[in-house]
Amino acid sequence: MGFTVRQIARRADGGEIIRTRAFDGAELSVGRGSDCDIQLADLGLMLRHARLRLAGDGRVAVEAMGGVPLEIAGAFVTRADLDPGDNPTIMLAAHRLTLARGEDGGVLVTAERVLAAGDGSDAASEAQVFTLKKTLPSKRRLAWGLVVLILGLGLALPLWVMAGRQTVLPPALVTAAARNAAPVATPASGWQPDRVWSSGPLSTAHAGLANSCGACHAKPFEATTDTACIACHTPAAIPAHAPAARLARGQVPATGLVADVHKAFNLPEGRCASCHKEHEGPDGALQVAENFCTDCHRGLAARLPDTRLANVPDWGGHPAFKPTLVVQPSLTAPRFERVALAGARETSGLVYPHQLHLSTRNSVANMVRAQGLPGKNGLLACNYCHVPDSDGERFQPISMEKNCAACHDLAFARDGGVVRTLPHGKPEQAAGIIRDFYLGQALSPRAGVAAADRRLPGSEARLRTLAFTSPAQARAQADAAIAGIFGKGGTCAECHAITDTGGANLLTRFAISPVTLADHYLPKGRFPHKRHLSYDGRTGDAACISCHSGVPRSNLASDVLLPPLSQCATCHGGPQLATAAPATCATCHGYHYGESGHGGDALRVRLVVARRGE
Repeated sequence: MGFTVRQIARRADGGEIIRTRAFDGAELSVGRGSDCDIQLADLGLMLRHARLRLAGDGRVAVEAMGGVPLEIAGAFVTRADLDPGDNPTIMLAAHRLTLARGEDGGVLVTAERVLAAGDGSDAASEAQVFTLKKTLPSKRRLAWGLVVLILGLGLALPLWVMAGRQTVLPPALVTAAARNAAPVATPASGWQPDRVWSSGPLSTAHAGLANSCGACHAKPFEATTDTACIACHTPAAIPAHAPAARLARGQVPATGLVADVHKAFNLPEGRCASCHKEHEGPDGALQVAENFCTDCHRGLAARLPDTRLANVPDWGGHPAFKPTLVVQPSLTAPRFERVALAGARETSGLVYPHQLHLSTRNSVANMVRAQGLPGKNGLLACNYCHVPDSDGERFQPISMEKNCAACHDLAFARDGGVVRTLPHGKPEQAAGIIRDFYLGQALSPRAGVAAADRRLPGSEARLRTLAFTSPAQARAQADAAIAGIFGKGGTCAECHAITDTGGANLLTRFAISPVTLADHYLPKGRFPHKRHLSYDGRTGDAACISCHSGVPRSNLASDVLLPPLSQCATCHGGPQLATAAPATCATCHGYHYGESGHGGDALRVRLVVARRGE
């Protein structure tokens, strides 16, 4: 014995759909919930509304589960015992349950809807019971309203504001741009309607213009022109990449659809914004994609047959370094040449063997230890001479006083408790001082006056008492001292190239070659040393020598100790390569850099450069 449930649903044409299920249990649950044995889609019912249970003598106990009375035989009760043989009915909102005896002795329960579905209690109308459809405008009206709102806020209002606004550039921003100084990142405040057209945040350099769209976009719906750029970035502060005519000839012209689009939207080739893309985040305007360079330089020689620049298709096709070296030192107008790195020699006028100064067992090492100079085990540290400049890009100029005098002193005599020294860089004056000192001792002898013989750094000074019997003897010894200082093996010859002319006048007999030290061997690029203070886990001198590997073995100042391009490639490569530090053209090369021309930054002194094979 058990329950048999027949659920009757009606089709639109009036026909019936009957579903029959048998339950072996002695209890049935009825309600709107999906877990009920008899589920009735009726909002008038609770999730679990009633329960039917087989009682003794074949009767059925009916009980209201939610406290809502049940309508049985016209009366509302919460509990009743029914005899299925009497075919009793139970009204549940829009549905009716009819009990009867089943053929197998069980109870047959027939469930059917008896009220029309239009009374709002069926499942199909459930969504409309809670809908706001009647309180809101129609979908069509909402759509048109949104269109009008978008056109008003996104087009009409910005146009009206732009037409009536006088754009004023921030003075601090203009001043910084005119001096090519660091950008002034003034945070923008407030809100302007035309900002709804912005495709993204401005770069840090232009952050102060976030609420001044008209500063760059002079006309609505027209791309930024170069005129807007040079209003701040004057040509004097930011020189052109190359002469305009050559630049135009060297560029790859747009063709076809691309050319038509550029013309339609006023996007001429070679404009500032072709490379400097704004609205791409804090670094957007300063980030230049590699293809902006290689598109022109890949086949530049074909478009500019007279160019001296090599074609550079990508990182793998980069030409070998060609450093700018001193070929004729001069105090006023040194001459430089740009030559191939392989086998290059430099004539700086200086005599400086790196190997001698990087030993741990010679007189230099002894002086390093005695003077407490920076170094390890007597090996002089690289940064004792090569001191980074303020921006960490290159190094401060090397001078005798700062970098050499600790070991190479210019003392020539002791006068009582005073050590007499010679001026550096003034040979005629130095010779005159020696001669006057010796003659003065001859004419007016003083006790405790001694001459200092030449000594190696780190060794004890040897003194000779100066006592003369006549001015002629003093003159002869003074001339000998001058010849010893400037001659071969003398104090000055340790570091300088000296020519003995053989002249009778010792004050002008020795010609000392002027010294010119290049402060930038690769003016076509830049190398920030401050970002390369470690290499493969090595720091300090070890990191320096990792790149400048020839330094410990160099015996000649003419050696060019720059690393080759292959050394750079151990870490760097194109942005598409899986290298430790991917790089683009702009990583090493600039664009707007005056005197040294395209591709590098300006030399700190004006150079007379004789380029060869550029």
